[in-house]
Amino acid sequence: MIRNGLYIHIPFCKSKCFYCDFYSVPQTSLKEEWLDALMLELQREPAFLGTGRPVLRTVYFGGGTPSLLSYEEFDRIFGNIEANFDLSVCEEITIEANPDDLSVSYIEMLRRLPFNRISIGVQSFDDAELKAINRRHTAAAASEAILECSRQGFENISLDLMYGLPGQTLESFLVSVAKAISLPVQHISSYSLSWEEGSVLYSKLHSGELQQASEELSEACFFGMKDVLEKAGFEQYELSNFAQSGFQSKHNSSYWDGAFYLGVGPGAHSYNGLVRRFNPPSLKRYIEGLKQGVDFREMEELDAATKYNDFIITRLRTMQGLNLPELASLFGSSMQRYCMENALVSLQNGMLEQFGDWLRLTRKGLFVSDAVMSDLLKV
Repeated sequence: MIRNGLYIHIPFCKSKCFYCDFYSVPQTSLKEEWLDALMLELQREPAFLGTGRPVLRTVYFGGGTPSLLSYEEFDRIFGNIEANFDLSVCEEITIEANPDDLSVSYIEMLRRLPFNRISIGVQSFDDAELKAINRRHTAAAASEAILECSRQGFENISLDLMYGLPGQTLESFLVSVAKAISLPVQHISSYSLSWEEGSVLYSKLHSGELQQASEELSEACFFGMKDVLEKAGFEQYELSNFAQSGFQSKHNSSYWDGAFYLGVGPGAHSYNGLVRRFNPPSLKRYIEGLKQGVDFREMEELDAATKYNDFIITRLRTMQGLNLPELASLFGSSMQRYCMENALVSLQNGMLEQFGDWLRLTRKGLFVSDAVMSDLLKV
């Protein structure tokens, strides 16, 4: 089965959210030069996924803020994709969007393009919480954007929520969760706030202006959300992702299933089973590198230990877990024994369970998954 994915990083924002550490610039003065460079990369790099015109199962426009692009810019990108890749069996084409960009006319424009999935960065339905992280939209605007996407025919709508925000309580977070499931959405991603070095929130934390949410509050938010969403018919299929039946993100699932993907744009990552590649998180370096045709990327060749560790981390993120016969087939019976020997403590204390040929996190292990996984890694 073809599982190749294409990720396109749009490195522009109207303003930077206080928590964000994804590469983006809060201005669009270089957008035309970036687009020219992106066209060159799309033409030159399909071979990363194999010979000929690679067959794509998914395409994902992320950022940054993809919803800052115009119809003409999207149309140019899609034309280039169609010229260099095979989209004949492509199942999912996603665009990330900010709620305040989703006017009636903008959604109408998106519907004329090949997008069949939209992921909306809501983060919270509480205006004070949105203001604390410098989001541009209001709760009301987010609700209306989702409703308008549904009215105009989007049948696969995802939204993002965050917990651990400044000033957020368990009660206010669960109000946001309840609001989310009252809207016509089929998928919800939810993440704990990360205090990333270099972000505005990180500076405020270390100046004493803000305090980090306690682990107890974050855990209560996670499990409170999980219980509410599952009662409402959303299945947790990965640590941070919940979906109604048939609406799991095919693109994101490919990362956890070990599929190959090409990332284009500044800051984008690529993987083909042999190497992991990183575009520089610099718009100017990206543009100049493609103009001059020089090698500007970082590359990591994957040895056996790294491939094993990747397998453990990606598979255990899913609720299905990791398949023990697959582990033995890929890495040998000795590595399967190594995994199970190091899993023994977590199996005994109820953080992991073995279910037939599968090893997976229990409910008890979900919130401490990083620690559980680390015990199984090859160092």
